[in-house]
Amino acid sequence: MFHSINSAKKSLGQHFLHDGKVLSKIVKAAKVTETDHILEIGPGKGHLTKKLLLQGCSVTAIELDHDLINGPLKDIALSPKLEIVEGDARTVDLKNFMANTTEFKLVANLPYNAGTHILRTILLSDLPPQLSVVMLQKEVARNITASPGKSNILSSFFQAYYHTDFHFNVQPKSFSPQPKVMSGVISLERKKNPLLPKYLHHDYFSFLTCGFAAPRKQLHNSLSQGLKIGVLEVKDVSSQLGLNTELRPAALSVEEWVALFKIFKARKYVHKLG
Repeated sequence: MFHSINSAKKSLGQHFLHDGKVLSKIVKAAKVTETDHILEIGPGKGHLTKKLLLQGCSVTAIELDHDLINGPLKDIALSPKLEIVEGDARTVDLKNFMANTTEFKLVANLPYNAGTHILRTILLSDLPPQLSVVMLQKEVARNITASPGKSNILSSFFQAYYHTDFHFNVQPKSFSPQPKVMSGVISLERKKNPLLPKYLHHDYFSFLTCGFAAPRKQLHNSLSQGLKIGVLEVKDVSSQLGLNTELRPAALSVEEWVALFKIFKARKYVHKLG
């Protein structure tokens, strides 16, 4: 079946952002200057790429869709300040083409079906961006930037390493084809002193998955169920930190989740999670 290079592929979660005002707001949120090196994921038809290049910065764009590289992106690929890399951002090694860049920014309209996976891969890589300004499905964007009371796996994970901020909503009409949900633009700025060393991020994410295994239950029941240990063990650890285990998991701050993780990690409960 013939597939136009200008049409979106549902399998790749493609929704091309074409709203000029929104594009400008994204560039402004990223505080792009001519000295910046920008990493863009999924440039699509190049609308955001062109806005970035107008700032005089250098752009490295990773695109999975071969048809877009040989179609809409072909003309702007002639820019001396643009490098287009064909590949999957979930598996690509940034050191292969960003090795000479010590500081860079991630600016991207991320695909809905892989946005959080891409963020985890890049932000916790050996070459993380100093600042990321990305568009995601609104629900995901709100989850990442949530504060205590609405804490969840994503907020408790990313905020251990990054300062997060929700900037603005984006209506479906700003895209082609239009998605069925709202989008949101957020920023994540790398913390000078992260709450955990980067090598522990896999264990920490696994721990959070257990901690939020039963988010509507009280903390001691949720952790007990997730870690497969007794409630009394959970209460003992929590009491050391002065935590009220009758609260729900969403009530804890990222600092409290990290403190819990460190104790359970020391007691060898976390390494078994894989």
